[in-house]
Amino acid sequence: MDGPLPHHFSAHPLDPNLFNPHLHHAHTSLTSNIDLDADPFQFTSHLEHNPELQHIQNRIAFDPRPPIPPPRFPDVSSLGRAPQQVNNDFPRNSQGGQFGILTPHPQLPNQPQIHHEALGRLQNEIDLRPIAVQDGGTTEGRFKDLKTVPNPPDLDNWRQKLFDVEDTITLTEDEFQTYFPHIDNVYSHRSTQTYKRKPFVSHYWDCRMKGRPPGTAKSEDPSKKKRKRQARERDLCDVKIKITEYFPGARRILGDDAPPPPPSEAPLNINNNDNFFSSAHSGNVMQGQQQARQFPFIAPSDGSIAHDGTLRLNNANAESRRFYTIQKVNGNGANGKNDGSAGPHKHLLADSDRIKKNSVLRYMLKAEKEKKKSEKTYHKKATGLALATVKKHSKEHGLKLYGSCFCPFVQRVWISLQFKGLDYQYIEVDPYKKPESLTAINPRGLVPALRHGDWGCYESTVLMEYLEDLNEGNTLFPTGDAKLKAHCRLWTDHVNRHIIPAFYSYLQAQDVQKQIENASKLQNEIAKLIAAAHRTGPYFLGTQLSFVDVQIAPWVIRMRKVLTPYRDWPQPEPGSRWASWVDAIENNPHVKSTTSTDDLYFDSYERYAENRPDTSQVANAVNEGRSLP
Repeated sequence: MDGPLPHHFSAHPLDPNLFNPHLHHAHTSLTSNIDLDADPFQFTSHLEHNPELQHIQNRIAFDPRPPIPPPRFPDVSSLGRAPQQVNNDFPRNSQGGQFGILTPHPQLPNQPQIHHEALGRLQNEIDLRPIAVQDGGTTEGRFKDLKTVPNPPDLDNWRQKLFDVEDTITLTEDEFQTYFPHIDNVYSHRSTQTYKRKPFVSHYWDCRMKGRPPGTAKSEDPSKKKRKRQARERDLCDVKIKITEYFPGARRILGDDAPPPPPSEAPLNINNNDNFFSSAHSGNVMQGQQQARQFPFIAPSDGSIAHDGTLRLNNANAESRRFYTIQKVNGNGANGKNDGSAGPHKHLLADSDRIKKNSVLRYMLKAEKEKKKSEKTYHKKATGLALATVKKHSKEHGLKLYGSCFCPFVQRVWISLQFKGLDYQYIEVDPYKKPESLTAINPRGLVPALRHGDWGCYESTVLMEYLEDLNEGNTLFPTGDAKLKAHCRLWTDHVNRHIIPAFYSYLQAQDVQKQIENASKLQNEIAKLIAAAHRTGPYFLGTQLSFVDVQIAPWVIRMRKVLTPYRDWPQPEPGSRWASWVDAIENNPHVKSTTSTDDLYFDSYERYAENRPDTSQVANAVNEGRSLP
């Protein structure tokens, strides 16, 4: 003991009388002074069957430490559980510190809880405390862990019952979590009241038809999505309800002050001839089945039959769970009655359903919307004039075009076949399924693909040039002028390298600033093409449809049908060179014969406008900044 004591222990001299046995005869009267090391309980036969008193006696007699006050916020994990068996055989002599200073004392058994300690345990349940709103000053009253059960048993009756709230309704935790989300559209949370020494929280909800004052000021941020809100008349209903949320163990704490248990937990009298057990014995099987369905949570294995003939549930599990009561309280003016009583709703349940959907319906609609987004939404059959053209060219032929009605690259080759007046067979395929007939021509499974006899090829520009080299029908390239023909090839490359990527970048951009930048880029690239075109037109080379016109025509069509509804793409300025060019392309008979109705393009390009993952290889290339496939 020459060394210093640890800094957290005071160096006080030991009291010489601390271990004087003569000073402790009051505590050792139950044992012999010469046998202090003996088991203290061998001489206390009257206590051997009372472990609780034995532990209290043992702590007073042999524990020199001062009593430890109960913690202010003890652990709540023991609430609602069955009492644990007391251990009487804790060690008396522990091995630890050199002089017993650091020797850990044996853990004393738990003492019976008193009322205020149990309440302290309940109030220490942090996850049950409402969370403060940062900028509001009120409390958050939303319930956690509510269930989404689309069609639980007896839903219509439950909804009407929770809408009317004629009397106080008591619900189990499962019932509340299952049925309240189906009725929460009727009410709007207003406040939550917590209590320091009560094992419950009160949530106050007003009927949504009451309305509320205007919220925060409208945002001036142009990038913020505007909500479509419908104004409605205020103070159409004054009903207010109180939802009391009782913590686990609250019924044991409140005793007689606790509300009656829910019907699903109430004991059933099986001696009465009206119960569903006896009805089966009496031959009234149908009546017994109907009454059994009224108590779906009760089974004989969950309880026992008492002497008074009632079936009682095992409440150990019920004590460890919450339960709820819902009651109507006075609203503003007691629903306009001024008589101090809470009146009924001034409207029907259907009126509340019309104003807002409940949480379950909203969740299901959102899930359906997300599912729709995850799926590839596109048409698999042409419409309008394009459908008529498909039917006209559906017969077997040696020249086959494999295409998809929504694909602009397919429409390029299709317009060329129509313009040249060639006989061919159009075969609609699903490029996302990549049928074997398509991959046999193009291993990548992309459209368009062309099979001519036993030969096949792909890539839209290459296929258009192949059709030109057949020297059949009308020609898209100028004849006898190699320079003008090269001029067309040069600006064909401009369309593929600059205009088409700008089109998809503009359509796929989700950020408003990016949309503005890409729209400006698309306009600039189109302006360059216009500057290289014939001065009066209306087509690229003058009055006749040319190779360059067919190259850009599908995207000119989609500017009005896709870019305008999704990105507010402006219409050409009347009288401009661009306006005359767009008008000529849209009204060209060969272009019109391969164009479907507006809804086909609007639906098929929704996934591009929302930039969904893996929309297409073109979309992926644009997102990654690569050249188009």
